[in-house]
Amino acid sequence: MSCKQGNKPYSVFQGYAQGSTFRIVYESISEKDYASDVDSILLVIDKSMSLWDSTSIIRKVNETEEAVLVDSHFANVFKRSQYFYEISEGAFDPTLGPLIDAWGFARKHGTSLPTDKAIDSLKNFIGLNKFRLEGNTLYKDFAGAQLNFNAIAQGYTADVLGDYLETQGVKNYLVEIGGETKAKGLNQSGEKWKVGIEKPDFNQTSATNAIKTVVGLTNGSLVTSGSYRKYIEKDGKKYSHTLNAITGKPVTHNLLSAAVVVPEAMDADAYATMFMVMGKDSAITYANEHGLAVQCIFDDEGTLGIAYSNAFKELIVLEN
Repeated sequence: MSCKQGNKPYSVFQGYAQGSTFRIVYESISEKDYASDVDSILLVIDKSMSLWDSTSIIRKVNETEEAVLVDSHFANVFKRSQYFYEISEGAFDPTLGPLIDAWGFARKHGTSLPTDKAIDSLKNFIGLNKFRLEGNTLYKDFAGAQLNFNAIAQGYTADVLGDYLETQGVKNYLVEIGGETKAKGLNQSGEKWKVGIEKPDFNQTSATNAIKTVVGLTNGSLVTSGSYRKYIEKDGKKYSHTLNAITGKPVTHNLLSAAVVVPEAMDADAYATMFMVMGKDSAITYANEHGLAVQCIFDDEGTLGIAYSNAFKELIVLEN
């Protein structure tokens, strides 16, 4: 569902998708209303990768041991997930569903913490190498293995929407879906698109936190992954929703959020998740070695610390 507002030369339309909201700002180059096309794209992607849609391809993959014919969206995300799974040595892993359920991050209420024995047992189901994609057919090589693309699918969706706008001749736009942002060209003032990164504040509401950093984008995507909104609390202790596939347990380092700017939103999404698993020091080191723009906000003995890669510093237009 979407609605449109605004006057030429820039227009805005927004709505609900993938369990969150989306907003698209773009330079109007014709009278065409893109809302119905965008809604159709969002529906197709949901039918491919939504865990909430009982008829989606990913649900079929997770509920059967047979080979499943997948669409191009699913194949694109699977292949890119393989890339990040390999370069991160498993820090980025879209097969963590059984562990996510065991820790109660899907339900958050009425769930006991899993025992070490249960975790060790569930770790047998983890690893993207338990799946094979041959052409458009996905094979499951380990019964019970599951896929969950929540750490990459919204970024991919932002890319697809951006690509669609470009096929319509739109050169200046900003697409934001569920916090994942893709920007091209310039805003209505003829300046870089200004995108904010919020200050970590432990809450699980939809309330917007204060902005910590603002970056300027002309051809890039910004995605922030954080542990400060998604967590469970047991006996006064917070457990991050970021799971380490090696240990099968939530990460215990002090990184609260990782913001990444790269050209494609899908990649930014995956990198942000990968860095949340790796932790601040490893993330900044990796980013500097590979020329990536990354900001890490961390808990420095009760106060907020902030660290940037060299490439990120060049993007900052405001810092609070």
